[in-house]
Amino acid sequence: MKKRAGKRRKKSILIAAGTVLVIILTAAGYQKINREIPPAVVEAAQIGEWLEYRDGVMISLDSFRFLTGDEQERLYQETGFETIYETKLLEVTLTLENTAAESRQVAMSDLYAEGIGISNGINKNIADASEGRYSSNMQELQPGEIKQVCYPYEILKNQVSGKEWAEITEREFWLTFSSYPVKKKFLL
Repeated sequence: MKKRAGKRRKKSILIAAGTVLVIILTAAGYQKINREIPPAVVEAAQIGEWLEYRDGVMISLDSFRFLTGDEQERLYQETGFETIYETKLLEVTLTLENTAAESRQVAMSDLYAEGIGISNGINKNIADASEGRYSSNMQELQPGEIKQVCYPYEILKNQVSGKEWAEITEREFWLTFSSYPVKKKFLL
């Protein structure tokens, strides 16, 4: 009887020691990774503030808004775009400025509308078919040129819960165009 109790005790001690060892090694691994790869530095701006988008190209957030249901329905009809899920369109207006001495080709497809659990790029189907309402995903800027551009971001109902969807226009969103080592974003 005592031998069995002693074996169980040894087994419990070995399991506890093994568990503690795994926890210590896991914590050491996380610490090593965080030392080698530091967290991103966040550079955030608000409406009217400027951030560097690409080498020599500055970007500023002018405005943002969710389209009304009627505006969105008209836009879908004009463009012939059909959605599978219920959606809300977030329209973002930006200003670009080329501060470089030579012209720049700027791909705007790197801009993402993000929120907690949500991340979507420019809806190319709507932007391309809108006949001038929305800007091209590729912008060319001459030296010193300042240009205003506008893009639609589609937020899908299936990305959030029903309760969250009811309050989607009240949620916090940001426009991100760089994630690491510096996360650059505009707070919407």
